[in-house]
Amino acid sequence: MLAWTLTGACAAWGSAVIPPPAHAPKAIGELAVVHTANGTAKSVEGGDANCEDLSLDTRRVEYFWQHAVRSDPHNYRQSLDQGDCLAEVRIQLKNRQRGRLSLDNATGWGVLQIGKTAYYLYCESCEGFMAADFGFPSAK
Repeated sequence: MLAWTLTGACAAWGSAVIPPPAHAPKAIGELAVVHTANGTAKSVEGGDANCEDLSLDTRRVEYFWQHAVRSDPHNYRQSLDQGDCLAEVRIQLKNRQRGRLSLDNATGWGVLQIGKTAYYLYCESCEGFMAADFGFPSAK
């Protein structure tokens, strides 16, 4: 339900049915390649979080991608946590588009930048997913 709320969806007049938000693979495309480089997490710009025990690998990126839903910039900005850690990866979609995916550890938010287009993604079950003891639960 939280994911539904965070998409910015609202009730329409009358009895119109609003479809649930699409998960990233359906809304943007299927992942083909993930380049994690070193996978090191760092404090968000302007923050001072200790991120030394957090890392990002292909399994975590794929988990995020499968469970994230599209949202809007307003919801992302409202959830921004200056005490959070983030990591970036490069991805390529099956349609050959390439982009930079920035993922926040504590909030479950991510931003995919493809050229001049930004996609805001939220994964409720990804909160804290860069920790070594993250259990990869089924979506909340």
